[in-house]
Amino acid sequence: MFKKTITLLVLMAFVLGMVVVAGCGQKAAEGDKNAGEGSEKLYVGWVGPLTGPCADNGQQMRKGAELAVKEINAAGGINGKQVELIAQDDKSDPKEAANIATKYASDDRLLAVLGNYNSSAVLAGAPIYNEAKIVMIPLGTSPVISVEHGPYLFRYSCTDEIQGKFVVKWMFDEGQKNVAILYENNDYGRGLLSTVEKEVVNLGGKVVLKESYMLGETKDFTGIITKLKASKADALFLASTYNESALIAKQMKQLGVKLPSYGPDSIYEQALIDLGGDAVEGIKVSGLLLPTDPDAKVSEFVKNYNASYGANPGTYGALHYDAMKLLAKIITEVGPDREKIKDYLTNIPEPYDGVTGKVTFDQNHDSQRETLKKLVVKDSKWQVAE
Repeated sequence: MFKKTITLLVLMAFVLGMVVVAGCGQKAAEGDKNAGEGSEKLYVGWVGPLTGPCADNGQQMRKGAELAVKEINAAGGINGKQVELIAQDDKSDPKEAANIATKYASDDRLLAVLGNYNSSAVLAGAPIYNEAKIVMIPLGTSPVISVEHGPYLFRYSCTDEIQGKFVVKWMFDEGQKNVAILYENNDYGRGLLSTVEKEVVNLGGKVVLKESYMLGETKDFTGIITKLKASKADALFLASTYNESALIAKQMKQLGVKLPSYGPDSIYEQALIDLGGDAVEGIKVSGLLLPTDPDAKVSEFVKNYNASYGANPGTYGALHYDAMKLLAKIITEVGPDREKIKDYLTNIPEPYDGVTGKVTFDQNHDSQRETLKKLVVKDSKWQVAE
């Protein structure tokens, strides 16, 4: 009887062990499935500067993506599944961006990632996302990204090359041919410097001054502005963002330096006016979005954004709103499959028509757009330049 009992216990232990092994095998098999399969939700990562010198743009990017998710879920989700956005703050720091990319790369739930804002942060994360074979849709604008994007990065913003050429032609059309350039000493600023300098020379003009500064560190521009005054420039190109642009404009006014100032869409923010006051009157920039645009899609987006956050959206909020809506469209069509999402974007069958206009991607995975808007600060608000 005792032997029979032992035999029975051994048999039961063996059977239980087989069940456990089978269960582990099933979990491993489930882990090999595409992200989103077998899950009640679909997960998308987001990364950008929620704190630090570019926090205003980062906050808007996140709000734009969250508004898109809110609307997608309210309409029933994607193929019946709700979407959840997982957000991380890169603080405009390339090292932090790389750490977050490593974290996201190990998260099998994520179908894609929206981010980063700063070009240096994009370039820090790019190799990691490509190695993990997960699509990243960044908003950094440096030309270097066109070369180092890899197969899984698709830039939704306009490149610095497109914006630089657009703004330089605008300057020349207005008679400004001797140009001074103030630029951030990082991938973004140096990329714009290179594009603008080449285009000025190509159009028969001259770059009379090139001066750099450190993002988030340089606060006193007195020395640079003194050089600017002595350069006899016709116009100033600001290869910068809204915060430093406001500081430069205020200090130029304090020193009595009046010069037509131009820049890219990274300057187009309400924060520029809030920080710079009347010193930023007349600053002209390229842009993709104007809240007063009568287009029905834009009007609806601005209304919903304002209702949710109590403020008008900026360009970067609109870009991540569009990027999230595009992702939803793709996942609806191809399913929760990382590789199929990448393939769709690589050979996008038709332009995606969002609030920032129609978009396709070229061989460098850069967004292609029909046109840009000319925007100016006039009467303490952003308006279309006449």
